[in-house]
Amino acid sequence: MAANLSGIRFDQVYGDNSGGAVFDTDGDGTATQEDEFVSFTNSSGAPLDISGWQVWSDSAGFNAPDIAQDGLFHTFPAGTVLSPGETLYVVNEISGSAPVWAQEASEGGVESGAGGTSTNFLSEGMSGATPEAVALVNPSSGEYITFNMSSTPPEIESLPGFPGTVNLGTVDGHTIQDDFAAGYSYQFNDTAGAYEYDKVFVPCFASGTLIETPDGPKPVETLAIGDLIITLDNGPQPLRHILIRKLDFSDPQHQKDHPIAFDFGALGSGRPHRKLVVSPQHRMLIHTPTGQEVLVPAKALLKRPGVRQLRSCKRITYHHLVFEAHQVVISNGAPTESFYAGPVSLQYAPKQERAALLSLPEHEPARALWTVKRTAQHAAQI
Repeated sequence: MAANLSGIRFDQVYGDNSGGAVFDTDGDGTATQEDEFVSFTNSSGAPLDISGWQVWSDSAGFNAPDIAQDGLFHTFPAGTVLSPGETLYVVNEISGSAPVWAQEASEGGVESGAGGTSTNFLSEGMSGATPEAVALVNPSSGEYITFNMSSTPPEIESLPGFPGTVNLGTVDGHTIQDDFAAGYSYQFNDTAGAYEYDKVFVPCFASGTLIETPDGPKPVETLAIGDLIITLDNGPQPLRHILIRKLDFSDPQHQKDHPIAFDFGALGSGRPHRKLVVSPQHRMLIHTPTGQEVLVPAKALLKRPGVRQLRSCKRITYHHLVFEAHQVVISNGAPTESFYAGPVSLQYAPKQERAALLSLPEHEPARALWTVKRTAQHAAQI
């Protein structure tokens, strides 16, 4: 049952990130209880304003450094509007700026460790005699929905200060799967229209990547044609076009396109300055031992420390920035290429985009373009 509150439903509940295959939700290089989250999806056909809505947790917890607390987990700030189909994650604690797909829990906090004061408010997801549930509530109407992970009925309404009075539905998570500990979450399967228990994931959005502009770094998804972007060789240059490609990795033909993630400093000191996610073919600027700057495909750097392919990623949105000429731009502090309008790229561009791209002069590469094979031959030196 996919209980919903005015069109908002639970998307994923990840309430146990200690022991086992811990998951680094915010990409800061450390996986702890700080990375626990619950996410919600707008399943309606219209934008929904959930400002002031709250997330509550009725917790027990087990064998975790910080024992989970009962109570308010998060209040959505003013201006929180979900577009149709949009999913928003509420993460216990986020290092640095929150990505566009997430908010830091207003009542969350850092992991204090065994014996310390608990800051972990999100339910651990254990079934059994003790209630384990998460609720989404609209304080204005008193309506709420519950995700219950225990065989015991939830007792959300008994929590001090809980503003809910009318339960519109409860998801029975207990019958889906007992908690395995870290690495798995309760999640909604759009195809089946039901919840399942599977490996945890977060959006692998290349959305949220910060691109350097004369006015400072801006998320790539906020850029528009004509905006000035800082380029390594030619200073500020206007965007001629933006290509957006959305992939669903449940489609077998896209399996080879799982994104590549570069952790902090994987390309050198402070480069990138936060996790950077790109397509496997996206070229990164690196230096050879002789000082030559070359552009190599991200997938050619998978053996490098801090570089990995996100095979658990289920969906992604890639953004490609197009200029009059091939450029090197700064993405999350790392030099990367813009869209290269070469013969192959134009051949495989979507039909609806091809006309705009054909109006551009054929690009000369901004740097020497190394293949995966050539990069592998020099792997020990770069």
